Amino acid sequence: MVSTMRRVFMTCLLFASVSAQTANLGVFANAGDVGAPALAGSTVFDPATKQYRIAGAGINMWAKQDQFQYVWKEMTGDFSVAATLQFVGQGAEHRKGGIMVRQSLDTDATYADVMIHGNGMPSLQWRPRKGEDTNTFDLPIEGAGTFSIRFVRTGVKMFMYAGRNGAQPKELVHTEVAFQGPVLVGLAVCSHDPAVKDTVVFSNVSLEAAAPAGPVRPPAGPAK
Repeated sequence: MVSTMRRVFMTCLLFASVSAQTANLGVFANAGDVGAPALAGSTVFDPATKQYRIAGAGINMWAKQDQFQYVWKEMTGDFSVAATLQFVGQGAEHRKGGIMVRQSLDTDATYADVMIHGNGMPSLQWRPRKGEDTNTFDLPIEGAGTFSIRFVRTGVKMFMYAGRNGAQPKELVHTEVAFQGPVLVGLAVCSHDPAVKDTVVFSNVSLEAAAPAGPVRPPAGPAK
């Protein structure tokens, strides 16, 4: 009987912990690992500073399979996502942190993202269809630092903006991905080393849905 009560108590504690994590995630609704990394990741949102401290492991976000920690919200239509990010401590050259738009939580799902590598290389990555290889535009490496990034969806077009060490984000490149229906929009972190976790701090995070286009009105005629 005591053993049974202990199991029930532990189950309640686990449920409370998971509920607490998903109950206060700022502009997002859920958090968890994608692709079952060997080390479990975590997402902590600080309501006072509005910062996200995301720790993620995983082999990579690349090729045909992804492993990473993700905090996200389901959305439809056009939107704009922005964040300032900085890696904590040392790590692999190609550890990644950034903004991701994803069709589903499947490890080989269609996706597009704006990622900053550990060496400071900004990238626009996308998998055009489920199960296919990832494509990428890799931008010139300026070195590690603090990056302000923005990702904008307009129909099938996905626009990447980035700025380093306080510079205003500038549009750098775009691609096209034909998502279907609702998508998952959020922040992602991958260590690029299954044996370690890397931490990224995200601040100035915003998530805005674009207003639907209104009807086209003819120009006003001369006043009478």
